[in-house]
Amino acid sequence: MTPFIPEDKLMEIKDAASLEEVVGQYVKLVQRGRNLLGLCPFHADTKPSFTVAPDKGIFHCFGCGAGGNVFSFLMQYHRLSFPEAVQELAKRYGIPITFRELGPEGGKSAQKRQLMQEINTLAAAFYQAFLKGSEGQAGREYLVQRGLTEEVIKAFHLGYAPNQWDALRLHLQNRGISLEVAQEVGLLVPRQSGGHYDRFRDRIIFPIEDRQGRVMAFGGRVVGEGEPKYLNSPESPLYSKGRHLFGLPQAAEVLRQTGVALVVEGYLDLLALRVHGIAPVLATLGTALTREQVRLLKSLVSKVVLVFDGDQAGARAMQRALPLFGQEGLAVRVLPLPPGLDPDSYAFKNGVEIFRSPWESAQPWFSYLMEELIKAHGLEIEGRVRILEELKPYLQNLADPVEQGLWLKVAAERLKVDEATLRRSLTSLGPMAAGRLAPAGQLLVNLEKGLLKWVLHHPTAVPWEELEEWAQEFEDQELKGLMALIINNFREYGGLDHSLLIQQVEAENLRQQICALTLGEEEFCGPAVDLRAADWRRFLKIRRLKKVKQALKEKLEGAVAADGHEEVPALQAKDQEIDRQLEALKVGPIAEGEN
Repeated sequence: MTPFIPEDKLMEIKDAASLEEVVGQYVKLVQRGRNLLGLCPFHADTKPSFTVAPDKGIFHCFGCGAGGNVFSFLMQYHRLSFPEAVQELAKRYGIPITFRELGPEGGKSAQKRQLMQEINTLAAAFYQAFLKGSEGQAGREYLVQRGLTEEVIKAFHLGYAPNQWDALRLHLQNRGISLEVAQEVGLLVPRQSGGHYDRFRDRIIFPIEDRQGRVMAFGGRVVGEGEPKYLNSPESPLYSKGRHLFGLPQAAEVLRQTGVALVVEGYLDLLALRVHGIAPVLATLGTALTREQVRLLKSLVSKVVLVFDGDQAGARAMQRALPLFGQEGLAVRVLPLPPGLDPDSYAFKNGVEIFRSPWESAQPWFSYLMEELIKAHGLEIEGRVRILEELKPYLQNLADPVEQGLWLKVAAERLKVDEATLRRSLTSLGPMAAGRLAPAGQLLVNLEKGLLKWVLHHPTAVPWEELEEWAQEFEDQELKGLMALIINNFREYGGLDHSLLIQQVEAENLRQQICALTLGEEEFCGPAVDLRAADWRRFLKIRRLKKVKQALKEKLEGAVAADGHEEVPALQAKDQEIDRQLEALKVGPIAEGEN
């Protein structure tokens, strides 16, 4: 058991936190027999290889090897420490837990994280109050000028940072908040002469929230003159801009219903579309789309439409993002806007009809890209050669070979190039994602691993006292340790809890191995379970006898070499008796892993 955190508290949280429910917030799961399958959130998965076993409380990806229980999932997905994952689940399920229960280091880390969260919440309320108050007039006038309604302002918790150097600092200081921690989350900036000043001043404030609606960071748009026009919180223990999208909690339900997400570049682009009733919209956070953001999108929807500004910068940003969708196997189309227009100005000038059915309005991403390259290079021979060279990395990044082949055919027809020649010229093409990934921790099939797998599938088939005897014969020390943990579970709890077993194993590779063995197809599906138990007893006895036979062989060779002829007949008789026993034991079905 993990040190410091009380065992009964862990059990209470684990029992309350449904693995299916927690994982289902991030991965679309479908029922497959007793288990659930989905696309792995930890690698570029195009065919469901991520398995969740609700009855056992564990998950495993047969593509990248990731595996564990509900705590492990949150740790890997959100990059949390174990105590932070425990605290997160305790909060979600209303289970009281103290920092002391999380242990010295874990409690300190979790306490600091909670303080950061509280500071962000306090700051968000401060900015909202200022927007509504007498000193927020400049902010309110700006929002009215941008066409935002009171409903949208309220839904997205917009605020205003006053044009003062220390308004927030004084507010936090008067409440006894650590200014150093406020600096760490990016709300305050240290002065060279000592002390702190506010990062956001005279700006409309856009709180950046996670799926649960908790404020992770802030974006600010200057109201008057000044640079930069947009200012975002820096990276912090709470916030990584490449892992979040603006507007997620407000759009979550409609994204689930429609399965399509519109992705725009800016806060105000998103809010302008929301004013006009376009709800399934998310915005990037002042940076190009990242792989983590694409994976986040993949956990929310099956289709994405990119709507970037109608200028060269917007086109380049869109083109840079496309390979990520190919690598992750997420369907994407593009909705290019006329030059000089962004979604906000387009909606004001032309209305929002093209955004109401965005998937139908948008262009297939490859066609869009190819036409943009044709505009840039023309269809002369030199231009076509250049176009094909620039298309090559996009084709290489497609995880689905079928999609890759179809786009190759489209390119050959549009550029008037022989398809077979094009295929031969692009000899380096091939899917880059899950299909070509070597599964982590390939499982070696042997007697001990086979036996361990059988026990994980049939934990009650053999009394734990007998398992204890079997474990003594294990030669692989890691597997012997796992068997000892299984036996201890029976001794302490009267049965095997796979999720608890995962928690008791410290080495990540062993956790993955347990999940892979437990959720992998069972090779040992012979007759009744009690007959299979008899098989394992027989296999272990065969191995014992073979060891004795090998020792006898060495003894015989030694006796002959030392002229100890008087020992030879007795040794030979023992050897023959072992052969007889081995021959008798070979009668019956042969199980996997006997050799």
